[in-house]
Amino acid sequence: MSKELNFDFLKQSIECEIEKKGLKSLYYVLFDEQSSQPWAFHLFYRDGKFMINGRDDRSYVMGNTIEFTSFEDAKIAFLERLEHFVKSNRFKVKIGKKPYYSSPLWDDATE
Repeated sequence: MSKELNFDFLKQSIECEIEKKGLKSLYYVLFDEQSSQPWAFHLFYRDGKFMINGRDDRSYVMGNTIEFTSFEDAKIAFLERLEHFVKSNRFKVKIGKKPYYSSPLWDDATE
């Protein structure tokens, strides 16, 4: 099935939404499962499924990898995870804890 998928188009679709939501400063990797970008959320395709996971500072998977058969479902879940990560880091900054990395989305969190 992957030979039928246009990963450039899928990537562009997600990046357009990330841009609209103002999330470009977040660390994320699209369709490159082998990337070692630390603290990134990864969306990739393997064995006929779209998969999402988060990685730590050594690029080890944190928590579970979730799987989807539908790109649209995976896209929604991926964007929700990015948005939740922003909220989580804003809260950390607000209570005086250090975020995972610097981003204009939470560096001056005062809410």
